[in-house]
Amino acid sequence: MDEGRKLQRRNAYIVGAILLVLILLTVLIYQIVAICVKNAEYDELIERVEYYKQLKAEGDDEIKIRETYDWIAERAKELGYIFDGDKIYKE
Repeated sequence: MDEGRKLQRRNAYIVGAILLVLILLTVLIYQIVAICVKNAEYDELIERVEYYKQLKAEGDDEIKIRETYDWIAERAKELGYIFDGDKIYKE
């Protein structure tokens, strides 16, 4: 009877150890997948930051161009503004 209990106890420990290892492996795999997903999101965010930095740099050039008097005057004339000294021709 004593040998039978020892065998039963040993089998219970082995099953418990196997279940523990399986649970730990499952958690490990889940964490690895979660890390990979976060890394992909991080890479996407880095790409977006680079895109917006480039967009900002191009926008700064556009702002500098639109701040010049010549561009403002040309746009004003397109919108119908008449400056002092402009000749108005009527047909």
